[in-house]
Amino acid sequence: MLVKTYGSSVNGIHATTITIEVDIALGIKFFLVGLPDNAVKESEQRIRAALKNNGYRVPGKKITINMAPADIRKEGSSYDLPLAIGILAASQQIKSEKVSDYLIMGELSLD
Repeated sequence: MLVKTYGSSVNGIHATTITIEVDIALGIKFFLVGLPDNAVKESEQRIRAALKNNGYRVPGKKITINMAPADIRKEGSSYDLPLAIGILAASQQIKSEKVSDYLIMGELSLD
């Protein structure tokens, strides 16, 4: 299932909307594409722990996350929450009808 959430990248005084597309399919792997920095790449571990510690699960399937536009560098841990919400919605652990109505940003702790 494909789900879109939205975040934002700030460069100086300009903000650019970042579309976060999450697709869950057969297989077992976690792919994060779209020019993420190391803090964004490390979000997989924070998301896994946060979901597990709150009664959710990371599906044992192939998760592909695209952060567009690909030519803008995504920096920092504030993409944790939209990535996690996208995973939950794409795996049908939460309802997905309204997640694309909001711009979501936030860092996750492990609990």
